Amino acid sequence: MDLGFGGNNQQIGQATANALVRVAEAEEKKAEYELAQYDRLLDDEDALEDLRQKRLRQLQKQYSLQQKWKDLGHGVYTELGTGSTNDNRDIAKEFFQMSKESDRIVIHFYRPSTRYCDHFHAHLSKLAEKHLETKFVKINVEGCDNNEGGGASFLVERLGVIVMPTLVLVKDRKAFHHIKGFDELGGDEFSTNMLAHVLGTHGVTDLRDDEEISEEFLKERGINTMKIRKGPKKGGYSEFDDEFE
Repeated sequence: MDLGFGGNNQQIGQATANALVRVAEAEEKKAEYELAQYDRLLDDEDALEDLRQKRLRQLQKQYSLQQKWKDLGHGVYTELGTGSTNDNRDIAKEFFQMSKESDRIVIHFYRPSTRYCDHFHAHLSKLAEKHLETKFVKINVEGCDNNEGGGASFLVERLGVIVMPTLVLVKDRKAFHHIKGFDELGGDEFSTNMLAHVLGTHGVTDLRDDEEISEEFLKERGINTMKIRKGPKKGGYSEFDDEFE
């Protein structure tokens, strides 16, 4: 059969055609198998009931997990240290306790006098409500330059926070990545969806279908996708093995 590739390329063309046929056949077999499974369930009441029970257990597990997250303060963008009295170390204590209880945390280190921090406040408030699996908090670093920030000063030094604003991503008690300013987000006009995509790609939130952004769009925004990697690297910036005393 002449595939129109001509001369020396005829064999390549034939191989390509054969590959396409094999893919089509595989897809057809997959569809037939799924239809057969569906028909089996309709004919087998026990199998259908097993499927219902499995789905019910999944829903119950998800509900219990969501309740646990809510009890830990997930779902709301909160500030550490607002309950402090005379002990200026409370922020650090809160942080270490939080890192024990919550597997994934996004911490916004901000300064009230830095207006660019407001960009993160608005977006993080929305994401906190949407992503219950992650705890979103903020820490006021005013006074930390003069080492007058108490526990906040300790965390700034411990985590190596320099630029304001900075997001520190924590997973499994490891601070594994800093988002410093807005470069990783393509500038200060980034959207909530852009921030969600970056956080999800790092693995600190569960990336949802509506938060996926194409590589082409990221490159158009001048975002270096090499900086965005999934999950914490081994070791990370800091492991919280010691309590703040």
